[in-house]
Amino acid sequence: MSVVIGSLWIGVGAGWLLLAWLGSQGRLRYRSIWGIRSAWARTSPEAWAEAHRELAVGVGAGGGVTILGGLIILVGGMESIIGTVGLLVAVAGSVGGQLVGTRRAKAAVAGLGA
Repeated sequence: MSVVIGSLWIGVGAGWLLLAWLGSQGRLRYRSIWGIRSAWARTSPEAWAEAHRELAVGVGAGGGVTILGGLIILVGGMESIIGTVGLLVAVAGSVGGQLVGTRRAKAAVAGLGA
């Protein structure tokens, strides 16, 4: 069970890292299926690109922490306290990365309009 859960979180973290890299390199097409779906990020191609450049910082860090949590689960197993800590680290990394990235992206897009 811990192999499945740990591997799942590693996959989620790898997905966040891929999204962060694509966003930071400007490789996410404007209004594509991937990326920020909020109206504030879709106002213009410039806002879209800037939002994803800023989002990449939080999402990339969160992806790395999520992968770390998945590795902790793989090593510690879900039956031990270490596995529980790994699960908490994975969830915190995933959610925290999104929160930090979104806050940075909103600030950057707001700065474009000023």
